This record gives sequence, structure tokens and C-alpha cells, in this order.
Amino acid sequence: MRTIHRLTLTTALALSLPHVAQAQDAPATTEAVVGENEIIVTATKRSERLQDVPASVSVVQATDLSKEGVVRFSDYASRIPGLSLTSGRTGNAQVTLRGITTGAAQPGSTTGYYVDEAPVGSVNAYTGGNAITPDLDPADLGQIEVLKGPQGTLYGAGAVGGLLKFTTATPSLDEFQGRMSAGITAVAKGEVGYSARGMVNIPLSPGGLALRVAGFYRRDPGYVDNVNPRIGEKDANTAYVRGGRVALTGQLGPDVRMQISAIAQDTTSDAANGVDVDAVTLRPINGDLTNNRFVPERGYVRLRLYNATFNADLGKIDLVSSTTYQRIYFREIGDATRSFAAILTGNAPVLAVFAGIAVPPNLGMRVNTIKHTERWSQEVRASATDLGGFLDLQGGVYWTHESSTNRIPNIDYFSTATGAPITTLPPFAVASIDSTYEEYSFFGNARIHLGDRFDVLGGIRVAHDNQNYVQDYRGLLISLSTGAIVAGATTATLAAKGKEEATITTWMVSPRFRVSDNLMIYGRAATGYRPGGPNPAPPTGNIPLTFQPDKLTQYEVGIKASTPDRIFSAEGALFYTDWNNVQIQTSGGGFNYLVNGGSARSQGAELTLRAAPASGFNLTGNIAYTDAKLTANAPAAGGLNGDRLPYVPRWTGSLSANYTAELGGSAKLNLGATANYVGDRKSDYTNRFPKKLESYATFDLRAGIESGSWSVSAFVKNLTDKRAIVVAGPLSGTPSNTAGALYSAAVIQPRVIGAEAAIRF
Repeated sequence: MRTIHRLTLTTALALSLPHVAQAQDAPATTEAVVGENEIIVTATKRSERLQDVPASVSVVQATDLSKEGVVRFSDYASRIPGLSLTSGRTGNAQVTLRGITTGAAQPGSTTGYYVDEAPVGSVNAYTGGNAITPDLDPADLGQIEVLKGPQGTLYGAGAVGGLLKFTTATPSLDEFQGRMSAGITAVAKGEVGYSARGMVNIPLSPGGLALRVAGFYRRDPGYVDNVNPRIGEKDANTAYVRGGRVALTGQLGPDVRMQISAIAQDTTSDAANGVDVDAVTLRPINGDLTNNRFVPERGYVRLRLYNATFNADLGKIDLVSSTTYQRIYFREIGDATRSFAAILTGNAPVLAVFAGIAVPPNLGMRVNTIKHTERWSQEVRASATDLGGFLDLQGGVYWTHESSTNRIPNIDYFSTATGAPITTLPPFAVASIDSTYEEYSFFGNARIHLGDRFDVLGGIRVAHDNQNYVQDYRGLLISLSTGAIVAGATTATLAAKGKEEATITTWMVSPRFRVSDNLMIYGRAATGYRPGGPNPAPPTGNIPLTFQPDKLTQYEVGIKASTPDRIFSAEGALFYTDWNNVQIQTSGGGFNYLVNGGSARSQGAELTLRAAPASGFNLTGNIAYTDAKLTANAPAAGGLNGDRLPYVPRWTGSLSANYTAELGGSAKLNLGATANYVGDRKSDYTNRFPKKLESYATFDLRAGIESGSWSVSAFVKNLTDKRAIVVAGPLSGTPSNTAGALYSAAVIQPRVIGAEAAIRF
């Protein structure tokens, strides 16, 4: 999508140039059913009944998601209370929890990401860590856990709004297993896609060593037509996703277990999901699901994640060591004809008079953006339970080192009429930012049991980070921005180095009271932060050399209840959040940099209800209200006190029904339906011509039959073929409220009909 490309490019050039369970606390890793309708999670890295965990955690069972065509964040986001999503391209998504966001252009993510014990992504602001979110295929996932509220005490920097944790399937030491599936999908007004997945589990030494190998390939059908008369293409936004996982698990002794794993995923998108719309009405300009691009806007994201985890049970003390190595590579080709080319066209008289440069007619520009992150992480922690009959302790150390690059190696000129290269102009811009981020953390928590029914959990984390930054911008754009063009210079250089270090302390306190075995109330107060950093140097100068960490404190109270037979359960939470020293991206002389400015608050409520009124029949409903606003003017962002934070709906909700009927023998019939609702959102702040994105509802249906080792399923997503905008921005890069001005709007996927067949062995 051109909007998303523009935002990503802005970061580079500016910093450069269906079943959801609801739980409550930090780290949940594994979920299992104990007894009928009883769920166990390892929240706070200890095994507890979901009912007993004192914080807000939603759990999405991932094992059967592909049967419903649920393979991306956008497919299940609305089923999780308090979660909102902006995504303009397959493989790129911004996940927001409880309204903690400054908009689609924020450079640093406010949500943390883990795969099992492995941290994923980037915590610094220079690689657009917000735009390289891992959107994992569910091929070998067990569940997806969404931990809401700041998780700074256990997960450190970046998890200010919460954390997404992907839990993978564990190899079986004793049983040979396998699974194969194939699927097909067709999207309304689009094309046909397909998928294949396979898994095999091999006990290499029964009871002692096992290998699990899984792989998948997916073609997501395109549905947006590029109507450009020269390079027009139907269904231009087709995406190809492939990957796999290898896991080796060994029992090294009666009390020592290790798992070594490698995950790979490549996502190639032929174009973004943007539709050209009018800046005032947000109605399509060229027709339904169409845009006009002068360049094929390709995208590519490659993730490689390696982890080794060792667990040792030493009686009352458990030890865990996790070592992670990660590489993320991102590349995007974007059409800058309506932004950068327009700058040159607008400055044609200046270029002609002072530099003798003639700007040709029909000037087009193509931008190549490359980002790469390489990261090592190590965590060692120890947990002790029932010390003296009243105390549980946990403590650990954490280290991470990240090396990142964010580069624009070339911006090419071409004729929009013929596509031929234009070689008469000097290089427009070559830009690079090289950065490193290193953090050492020490953390600990203690739970004191004050009787059989009341306890208090408290935790603290002390983190020290240091960052280094090297910037190099050069080209005609720098000459124009610095005024060097007046002296006839057709190129100029803007280079800078920066350093930053800080020590941050986060804390958490969470009392809980078990009124009975089936009723619990709790409270939670916790803090989180995003690291600061050295600032990019724009040509205007007079900016802070560094930007500071922003910090957040959230207060939460909640209740969890169920009937003794677990047929009915309910979980609810109220929260209030203070967010201070908010990091905001702004610009000077055409270049972006970061400042701390303004404050915000987010408050709301979440409720999840589950019922199993009859054998084989269950209902799950959730609703969330989030009121997220600025509490002070934020002039750098164009925001005023009282402005809603961008892309945060006040109301979201979903209702799912599932029914299983015995057909005789081992055959079963599965039926299901889900209704999802997302409320209206604002796209920006008051002084940047915010657009109101209307609320919408979608409906999904599914059905399947399974018997013994085989199953077949069919599904429909977005049954009514609803059109709804998830993110929108100006193609020119400059906000506008002028009728006819072009905005690019990413829309939800049209109606999808699909089927999958699978066999286990």
C-alpha cells in the first residue's frame, strides 16, 4: 500500500531521511485442559489455572486455525478484547493493546513479541521496529497468548501496551506423528489462492530424544487492481508465504530437558493493499478495490529465529536458560512519484536558476528501502516455590544485543509515460542509519501467601541500555533541504553520530483474593517503557541530541468467576493508564526526528463470557471499551489535548458459537459461526486533518467433518463482503482535507471462501 510505504519510507528517510480463552497476568506459555472445561496456563512463568492468574491474558487456540482460514493477525484480531490492528501489506502489521499507540507512523513498537522463550523483533526506533512485526503462520503453533497491560517487569523494554506470545507445539518423545493438509481459497473480485502444510514427529530415542519438522507454503490471493495504463495489473497484491520449523527435544536426565529450535518464514508481497480514495469522502476514486501506481510496489520480509532452551528441576528450584539468535530482513519497493517527484517538480525554477538542472516532464520516482536486524538474547532465571510455606520467588538476568541497518541505497528516476529510466538528474538521495542497542537487565518477583486465599505478587526490574547511531544522508534532496542548492551544489551530505544510555526501573504489584474455588478478584499496578536513543540530525538543527524513554503506568482490577461444573465462566477487567513523555515523530526541513512531548491516558473495560450449555455446544463472547486520548497538547504530532489516539476503536467485540455432533463411529460434524465488530477510529490528530474511519461488522462461517485420521472443512470469511478501511494516509505525504486529494486506504479482505483437507498419521 502506498500509504504504508510512505510511512515506512518516512521512518527511513526521517530517522534516515476461533475460540478465544480469556486469562489474566504476564507470561503464559503452555495451555492444557485439566478435567472438563478447565484450562491451565503457565502465567508469570508458573503453572496455574487460568481462573487463578491475576492479570489480563487472552488465549487463541491455534491448532485448528487453518481449518477456518485464520492464518494472519487480521483474521483473529477482532476476537481479542482490547486489541486493535493496522496493516497495509501482508507481512506487516502494527498490533496495539489497550490503545497504546501514537499512530501508524510510530517508529518503535508498543507491543512486545515472543516465540516460546525467544524475543522477536527490534526494540530500537531506527529500523521501524513497529513495521517488522512477525505475522507467523499457524502451521506449528499450539496457541497465541495476548498479555494485556505493561509487561516491563518480566519482558523488559518495548512491551508497554502488552505482549504477544506464540507458543509452538512441543515434540513428543514417545510417539511417531504426522499431519498433512492442503487448502484452497477464493476471494471476491479477486483470484484463487492455495496452501499446503505438513508435519512429522520422530522419536529418535523413545523417551529420550525427538525431532519435529514442520513446513508450509501459502499463496494469499490478490484483490486490488492497479489501473495504471502503462503497468496495470489485476489482483496486484498477491502474497506468497513459506516457512517451517525444526525442533529437537531431549530428556538429558530425569530432571533436565532441552529444546533446540529453528524457525524460518519468508513473505513476498507483489503490492500493498491500498485503494485510492478521496481525502474528504474516503470513497474510491478509480472504482472498487483499485489504485493507480506507476511502480510495482514489491515487498519482502525474511525471518530467521534460532533458540536453545534448557530446563532443570532441582526440587524446589527450577532453572531455565534461553539463548536466542534472530535475523530479520525487510525490503520494499515504493512509488514516490506523488511525493518526492512532486518535490522536484515544485522546485524546478530553483533547480534551473541555481544549478542549471532541467526537471523533465512526466517525472516518476522509485524508492528502494532495506532494513536488517541481527539480534542475540540470553536469559537465565530461577524459580523457587513454597519457601517456608508462604513464599514463592523468581529471579533472573537478561542480556540482548541488536545490530541494525536502515538504508535507502537508491531512488530511481523514470518517465511515467514510457517507463524509461531518466539519467539526466543527479542522485536524489542515498541514506543510511547504522545502529546498535545493548541492554542488561536484572529482574525478580516474589509472591507472599497471607493465608489460603489471599496473596500478593510483587516484582521489579532494573535495566541499563546503551545505543550507538551513525547517520549518512547525501544527494540532491539534502542540497535542497540545507539550502546548498543556492550555491549551485547538486548534492550535499548530512552525517552525524550519536550515543545514548539510560538506566530504567520498572515494577509490578498484584494482590489477589480467592473468594472461593470458583471466584477470584485481583488488582494489578505495573509499569513499562520504551528506550530512548540518539536523535537523527535534520538539516534544520536545533533539536535535542537524544530523545528520552517514554514511560507508562497502568492500574487494573478484575474478577474471574465460573460455575462449579465450568459450564459458565466470566472474566472482566477495568483499567486506567497514564502514559508520559510520549515519544513522537516529527520533522524539520523535510527530515524526521523524535521528540518527547505530550502525555496520554487510556482507560476502559473488558469482558469475556463463555458458556457450554449443552454437550458439544459452546458460546464465547467478548466486548471491550477503550477510551484513549491525549491529556496535553502534542504540537510535534499536531495533536491537541483531548484528541483520540489514532486507530483505536472505542468499542470492539465478537461472538462465536461452535457445535460438535457425533455422526457414528469416530465421525464428527463441526459447525461454527463468528460475528466481529470494530468501532469507528480516527486516523490522525486534529492539526493533521484526521479522517473518521467508520465502524464495521463481519461474519464468518465454518463447517467440517472429521473421522479417525482425516478431516475436511470449509469456511467463509467476511460473509457479507464488507468494505472497511483499517489505515489511511496521503499519497503525497502531506495531510490534506481538499476534495480530490489522493489518500491510500488499506481495506479488509473481501469475502473469502475456502476449504481444507487434512490427514494425520
